[in-house]
Amino acid sequence: MMFRTSILFLAVLFLASCNSESSSRQFDAESPAQSVQSDPKSISPQMSEPRYKLPNVVILLADDLGWGDVGFRGSDIETPNIDRLATEGLTLDRLYVMPICTPTRSALMTARDPMKLGSVYAGFQPWQNGGISPEEHFMPQSFQAAGYQTAMIGKWHLGHTTEPLVPNMRGFDHFVGHLNTQVDYFDFTSANGYDLQENGQSIIREGRYATDIHGEEAAKYINELRDPNKPFFLYVPFLAPHSPMQAPEELESKYASRRNLPTKKRTYAAMVDSMDQAIGRILSSLDHNGLTENTIILFFSDNGGLKAFGADNGPLRGGKLETFEGGVRVGGILRWPAKIQGGETNDSVVSVLDIFPTLAAATKIEPQNVKKMDGENRWPAITGSKVSPRNGDLYFASNSPIFNKYHLSVLEQKWKLVQIIDHKSQSTEVESFLFDIENDPYEKTNLADANPAQVERMSAKITKWRAQHPINGVRVALIPHPGWRAPVDYAQSVIPAEELQEDGFDNYVSGMRGKILQKRHGNKGKITYD
Repeated sequence: MMFRTSILFLAVLFLASCNSESSSRQFDAESPAQSVQSDPKSISPQMSEPRYKLPNVVILLADDLGWGDVGFRGSDIETPNIDRLATEGLTLDRLYVMPICTPTRSALMTARDPMKLGSVYAGFQPWQNGGISPEEHFMPQSFQAAGYQTAMIGKWHLGHTTEPLVPNMRGFDHFVGHLNTQVDYFDFTSANGYDLQENGQSIIREGRYATDIHGEEAAKYINELRDPNKPFFLYVPFLAPHSPMQAPEELESKYASRRNLPTKKRTYAAMVDSMDQAIGRILSSLDHNGLTENTIILFFSDNGGLKAFGADNGPLRGGKLETFEGGVRVGGILRWPAKIQGGETNDSVVSVLDIFPTLAAATKIEPQNVKKMDGENRWPAITGSKVSPRNGDLYFASNSPIFNKYHLSVLEQKWKLVQIIDHKSQSTEVESFLFDIENDPYEKTNLADANPAQVERMSAKITKWRAQHPINGVRVALIPHPGWRAPVDYAQSVIPAEELQEDGFDNYVSGMRGKILQKRHGNKGKITYD
């Protein structure tokens, strides 16, 4: 009897020990030290079919990437993951954006012309209170309504001072990143204010490089945070390779043959390389979770690269801030293995305005916008076997960085008019360039003098387009007014919605006063936001 009792006692001890070991392993897996599962190499492949049929959507947005600064276009910068997307996806050779950050992002999110939004001329600066009106509907809100979970990792740059303007209020369930531009890659400050947060709360990442964080957080979302029973919409707008020009020393040493004088071409190359590695983490996470086949990935840059910071837009003319092709034609890559044949190129014109309606059509979701979109569904053109003309003209503008100097253009089928308008203190100078863009894609031959009637007609179109701009829209303001001071922490300085008035203030220009002012302004812009 004592022998049987001893055996039972030992068995109980053994089971208790097993339970204790199991509990210990479970605790370790959930502890911070063990939960860095953003490295896909540490994750066992989960190749089973997703539990939903709708495709996932991932938008990867580079910041100021030069046309020629990727491996598949012959660059010495190593971009194997972007090259992989080009091999496995469809290259959109004529994807057009705006020549600066904020207008491209506002067009992407709303499918609405940034001229109407008051965001076309310049990027929002930390010392400006502007943002995209809460009256505008954002793309992730439509995906939310269709049952998608939504996340954003990276740079916002569409408003940062009040709660209705920030990502978590514009359709993103999850946000890790920066509200501003020009963010330091190592200490995460913008104009000396701290700007790295997760869902409204600042987070500390000492000793880390921003682009690495973006890749890790995006991979973490795919591996750990999302609900595997629902499709997801993931937007990853990188800081890189936008200034400040900063990169890890060990990565810069990889490009020792590049000089950093007079421009930081070595640092720039390292920043692009780092972004490509971050994209690699995201692609590996999709692979390991069995999501590659039914995930739409769209990769492009928000505008052309800036030569002064080391970018190469060749053979296109011009670059960031300009409305020549090098500033507004960025190309793109669309990968969806389940539906799209890889390794091919599409030459149909696609605008950043078209991305929202095109992705909605591809995923078969219903856009929830009330205001009319200015973009159009280009899915048939993208998936078709021949070039499909786009309806309507495309317009581009920039007022940065020279005050009262504007770069403008209109693309009308094969014709493109570029104008540089410089409002001097007592005069205005206008330079006009007319190109047959289909036969002269590198804009080498100016046909303006030989076609004055064409220039006059297209110039009138630009004037009419500019008349839609609200007069209080954002303009270039590269330095703050003398009384401005940066907040210590941008996440904490956002004014909560409950502390704001319910409606915007526009009574001063309403009624008869507004009509009189509008008549006096004429085509200089709208008195009130429409």
